[in-house]
Amino acid sequence: MATRWRIHDARGTLAHAGFSRGGLPRRGKARRGVARRRARATRTATRDARLEFVALAMPFASVQACARALSVAVRCKTASLVPRRSRAAVTAPATTGARRGVMTEAVIADDVGEARVTAAAAGKRRVVVLGSGWGAISFVKSLDASGPYDVTLVSPRNYFLYTPLLPGAATGAVEDRSIVEPIRRPISSKGYRYFEANALSVDVAKRTVRCRGSDHTFQDEEDLAKSQAWKEFDLEYDYLVTAVGAVPNTFGVPGVQENCMFFKEINDAARFRREVNERFECATLPGVPKERIQQLLRFVVIGAGPTGVELAAELYDYVYQDVAKTFPRRLLEDVSIEIIDLQEKILSAYDRRIAEYATDFFQRANIKCLLGAAVKEVKDGAVVISDRDGSNVREVPFGLAVWCTGIKLNPFCEKLIESLPQQENKRSLLTDKNLRVKGSDGTIFALGDCATIERPRSLAKAEELYREAARCTPEGDCEIDLSKDGVKKALKYGFDEFPHLEEIYNRVDDVFTTFTGGSDRMSFPEFRVMLEDVDKGLRALPATAQVAKQEGQYLAQYFNTCAGDEDKIKQGDARFDYVHKGSLAYIGKDAAVADIPGFAIVKGFAAGLIWKSFETVSQVSPRNVLLVAADMIRTKIFGRDISRIN
Repeated sequence: MATRWRIHDARGTLAHAGFSRGGLPRRGKARRGVARRRARATRTATRDARLEFVALAMPFASVQACARALSVAVRCKTASLVPRRSRAAVTAPATTGARRGVMTEAVIADDVGEARVTAAAAGKRRVVVLGSGWGAISFVKSLDASGPYDVTLVSPRNYFLYTPLLPGAATGAVEDRSIVEPIRRPISSKGYRYFEANALSVDVAKRTVRCRGSDHTFQDEEDLAKSQAWKEFDLEYDYLVTAVGAVPNTFGVPGVQENCMFFKEINDAARFRREVNERFECATLPGVPKERIQQLLRFVVIGAGPTGVELAAELYDYVYQDVAKTFPRRLLEDVSIEIIDLQEKILSAYDRRIAEYATDFFQRANIKCLLGAAVKEVKDGAVVISDRDGSNVREVPFGLAVWCTGIKLNPFCEKLIESLPQQENKRSLLTDKNLRVKGSDGTIFALGDCATIERPRSLAKAEELYREAARCTPEGDCEIDLSKDGVKKALKYGFDEFPHLEEIYNRVDDVFTTFTGGSDRMSFPEFRVMLEDVDKGLRALPATAQVAKQEGQYLAQYFNTCAGDEDKIKQGDARFDYVHKGSLAYIGKDAAVADIPGFAIVKGFAAGLIWKSFETVSQVSPRNVLLVAADMIRTKIFGRDISRIN
């Protein structure tokens, strides 16, 4: 038995060094050829070169060749020794400059197919991050690379998605590759690890996370567990950062799963873009009946929040700026874009002036707004809606329906909540003010859409708030009623202690008569009922990218400050304070709405410029900034790419 060596550089270059046929030294021109190849291998191999040892059936005489190859590999600062056939390796990346390798020992038991990552670098705390969204990427990018933490990120999605531009990607205003960033770039730049896998469960007592490698065969969950059991492994942690996000919520409406598209991932945007293009191409075929064309080109968006509004706006631009120029114009009279929402105005969570402006803008743009409507059922080709009180049931026909309303707890978090006795909120992971999950003994943190920060209930101070705006007796009997302005004043007094009151403050004009029974005055009991209703649906912070980003940055800074001190991390008295930096939404025809705190509310074309500039410079890497900027310029000059590639 003899040996043979191969050298791979970081770009995949393969150089064979110093072995001859039969293992005998080469002579003359052959020897000079070996020398040239060996020198070329030395030049092309980089500090990230990897040495692979291959055992082959060759004469023992090749040992000299192996020795020469080894000398080349040492000079190239190779990283690891890997037997080719066994595929088992112990990885030790080079520790040069800012790129620090972290050693991990993977022990694989052939009998049970189980792997456990156990060892971390000496003096470091094991931190496992779940997810690759806003919270996770902000945490990883903000964590000090020289800190005492051995970080492993686990996510079935090996990229970060810039979600605010997802509607633009769905219509070709920007390309999908422009708004994604490979998660391995920020990971590898700091010497951290990444596993493309799903987190299945957490053993809180043992501090382990059970994971399974991502499935690309789309098998049933039970079949997958049997056929790919070898992909399962455990990760031990000292601290677990959960940033897995949320999943679409159908609210139990029948037919949503079967007859609607969801709109949350880049695959959803690609499917929407393909479906829309296919429908216009089909509508141009000769002999297609008028009724069929109208059915094909009916688009319904369910949900008038920022995502639904921006998707409807981008679709409007696609139809009237690009389809109108390249398809027969007769199709435009058959295009229908409708948006359905339970609230009385679109963008209802925004300032009332913004909501009113956006609603009027859509109606003037011939985007039909079906507001104050509850979705009862989604049939094949029709959405069944009714008024809020259940009356006036009717059907809205569609060719393509997109569900853009509501999120619910990730199934992984549901399992985690069951194992933590102090979790009272079943809609999200309840955390303290420092983002520590309640009941985890300070070892689990939660960020983003899957988490809710515990806040004091405003109902407990209802009388105090009411007293600020109304005169009450010393015994606490408040006999006067408050006007709408008085209620706003009372709510405003509670903003600092109860930030969630700002949400009901912005909607007082719409819901005031709901709690007063139609009266223009609100009594103290009615005020209590209103606060109780707000507390029941309490979510301390909105489920937005802005919140998740700030939470990730804060938690990373907290870890940096604690410097691995277990007592400080578990019991530190710091507090996360969310700073609202404004709200933006694109509403079509190069117009947008912007609510900038401390500045003004901006609407129209000026806000459109602010929106485009902000979404461009807010990308997570210079690469994405350049790509998005180029896409927006290209779209403005040449229009959207309406070709269908896949």
